[in-house]
Amino acid sequence: MPLRSKSLAFTLLIAALAALPPLSIDMGLPAMDRIGAALDAPASETGLTLSLFMTGFALAQLGFGPLSDRFGRRTPLVGACALFTVSGFLCAFADGIGALLIWRFVQGAGAGGATVLAFAMVRDLFEGAESRARMATISAAMTAAPMLSPSIGALILHFADWRAIFLVLALAGLALSLVVGLQVAESIRAADPHALAARPLLRNYARALTHRVSVGHGLLGALSFGCLFSFVSGSPFVFIGALGLSPGWFALLFAICALGLTAGSLLCGRLVHIGVDPRRLLAAGVLAQAAFSLALLVLAGLGLFSVADAAPLIVIANVAMGVISPLAAHGAMEPFPDMAGVASAVRGCVQMLGGAAASALVAWLYAGTPTALPLAMTIFAAASAATWLLLLRSAPHAR
Repeated sequence: MPLRSKSLAFTLLIAALAALPPLSIDMGLPAMDRIGAALDAPASETGLTLSLFMTGFALAQLGFGPLSDRFGRRTPLVGACALFTVSGFLCAFADGIGALLIWRFVQGAGAGGATVLAFAMVRDLFEGAESRARMATISAAMTAAPMLSPSIGALILHFADWRAIFLVLALAGLALSLVVGLQVAESIRAADPHALAARPLLRNYARALTHRVSVGHGLLGALSFGCLFSFVSGSPFVFIGALGLSPGWFALLFAICALGLTAGSLLCGRLVHIGVDPRRLLAAGVLAQAAFSLALLVLAGLGLFSVADAAPLIVIANVAMGVISPLAAHGAMEPFPDMAGVASAVRGCVQMLGGAAASALVAWLYAGTPTALPLAMTIFAAASAATWLLLLRSAPHAR
């Protein structure tokens, strides 16, 4: 019997699909040094395992979105989970950094397909305030992944080498493939037989890329995510490399900081449920993320950046991101009920490109001191605030 769309099991499944990217990225953070040593690769090449995963994730959504508008969500979703599974096994047995980079790109593509279809299914099944609240609940559940995954990765490293991390990810993908194939019903009301034809496809992408509200929310979400991913990608270099934390303590610190994401998403869902204006919530989240990122940069500039002083500020910045994420996702997709796959693809692609750009920026800025992390966070957070002021402050109210 298929899972009911309003059941807890369905919500958890969608959250698990959306959690594939943070699981795939964060579980491997404690192992970055070991991967480089095992494959005789410098930090600059090892860091590309994050950027290429994010790039694959971003680009794949542009294909999976319209594919699901044409053939429905379920079959492409099974295919995306299978792609993630196979590439995970191939990552585990990679014999060089080149092979690992290739399969990480493919693994990102599988995760991208799963995530874009998960959000498209939510758009298919829910509307308005219920959709916002559902996305907030899913965001809260999926943000448990960044809290737990570095600890899981560190635990795996205690008993095995880095390859076991990719084996665990592959097995998780296999489990999701089976659940989706056996327990998920089709969510799309009517497939569009012309969704893959060149003219309708280009027209749909043009609609998504020229709609002020959708573009504004998508760009804001991508830049805010870039702020968050500056922390994610830079934290191993800063806290382990520059400040000398052990992998175990780093995993604990990461979990505490990531707890802010869950808190923010839960707060967002509760406030939306009781009728707080989502526009004001979004503005508050954007401004708070920028303010606390700037505070981190000031600490670094004064030479006072330490674990004890930085962690509370990062937690609060992550609370802000937890508020921003579901509201930005809803705002980007709400105008297009007839092409949720394309709208979700554009939103997800732009967001992941923001993450990839953040990872590359941190790697370029890093020079052995903590400054690169808060500087990158502030750049992206300030750009997000500018997007709000220029594109969304006076935009029409979403439903």
